[in-house]
Amino acid sequence: MKPVLVLLTFLLLATPVLAVDLRVMDSAGVEVLVKEISIDYGGLLGTDKETEGVRVSQGDALVTSKWFDIDTLTITGRDATQKLMTVEIALKSGKKVNATLVRKGRMQLAGRSDLGDYTIDLEKVKKITVVSAAPPAK
Repeated sequence: MKPVLVLLTFLLLATPVLAVDLRVMDSAGVEVLVKEISIDYGGLLGTDKETEGVRVSQGDALVTSKWFDIDTLTITGRDATQKLMTVEIALKSGKKVNATLVRKGRMQLAGRSDLGDYTIDLEKVKKITVVSAAPPAK
């Protein structure tokens, strides 16, 4: 029994933990502080949760932009016919990068707010500000 407990403890402590707090502004202009962030890109057959950042397209590439590198993410345009949104990502380094969010799966941001469980479709987000994010412990 002890070796199993030691193994479970090791795996739990070895798993990278990313503490992220975001201020999410929706299309109505309401801002909410959200913690314990994940974005679900899953479809009908299951979930595909991303906790370390947001997946965007740059040309033909899919990039996961990490929360600890991002200062703000602003939706700059929407094209419902092609199911995509253009975004401007302001990095903590001061650089601004344009990218695209392509509608795939649920694309729901989820976490915890002061009122309880928080869920919003990324299509309804206007701006995300990273309040705090630390890189995973190695």
